[in-house]
Amino acid sequence: MINNSIVEIFIGDLTNIEQYDAIVIPTNSRLLPSGDLRCKVLRKAGTQVQVECNQIINKIIQIPVGKSIVTSGGNFINYIIHTNGPRPGQGNEGKKLMLATWNSLILADEIGVVSVVFPPISIEMRGITSKLCAEAMLPTIKKYIVEKNQNLRNISVCLEIETDYKEFEKVLQGLSG
Repeated sequence: MINNSIVEIFIGDLTNIEQYDAIVIPTNSRLLPSGDLRCKVLRKAGTQVQVECNQIINKIIQIPVGKSIVTSGGNFINYIIHTNGPRPGQGNEGKKLMLATWNSLILADEIGVVSVVFPPISIEMRGITSKLCAEAMLPTIKKYIVEKNQNLRNISVCLEIETDYKEFEKVLQGLSG
């Protein structure tokens, strides 16, 4: 617990969560379906979410790396926060992961949600290591809670495999020490 907010990690299927107000999912610069997780979430949410994504892209053309946008959650959840994480080799991947995490938290806080769940950003499709991801995301979550948080009381990271969990667990334990 940090400033009355719970930060937790768990192994699970992000498409089977029910107790959260918002879910963060990775996206590309055009908000198109890509990657297993994004496609599964969009399928579960229904076509309305992709319609909203298309309307946003028609106005702003693309989502830069590190930027996040919010849509409804369709049939799945209250809100979906779409964040464009970095690819290996772009440079400053850690900083870009921090920015994607920070911007997602800002949006979650602005829309007044109490709970939000993240995947490990940029691991699945982009090839970022779980170690780099954990070292960028978890300290950013802590910093956000300490410096800016208004509404968030539960911030979780849902991991799919044990090896990713272990990397995140090491970093999380270091934050509480």
